[in-house]
Amino acid sequence: MNKDRFARVWRWLPRALGSLYALFLSLFAFDSWEGVSSFWQGLARFLVHLAPVYAVVIAVAIGWRRPKLGGWLLLALAAVFSVVFGWRELELLLILAGPPVLTGALFLLDGSRRPSPGQLRPG
Repeated sequence: MNKDRFARVWRWLPRALGSLYALFLSLFAFDSWEGVSSFWQGLARFLVHLAPVYAVVIAVAIGWRRPKLGGWLLLALAAVFSVVFGWRELELLLILAGPPVLTGALFLLDGSRRPSPGQLRPG
């Protein structure tokens, strides 16, 4: 029973962390409403500011069914985030690139614990 509980936690941890990280990133989009002259201009700016969130949500959604692929996508996103957003300051780098590295590594570990979709299970 304890092993089964650990397996469930191991499986859901990267999914939960990836979802929480997407919610965290979405908070940064709310500053796009400052100084806008119309609702439509503010909405357009808001949707553009959510672009990193879209990328994280897509990577987590792919990782939901194919953990290895989702893990590699999240690691690639961490590299992109570190180049685009956080290469000047260590704190910003850790905040923006750290969670996708951790989540991607957890997806890769989850994917290595179970067979690929086309692979037969032994026994």
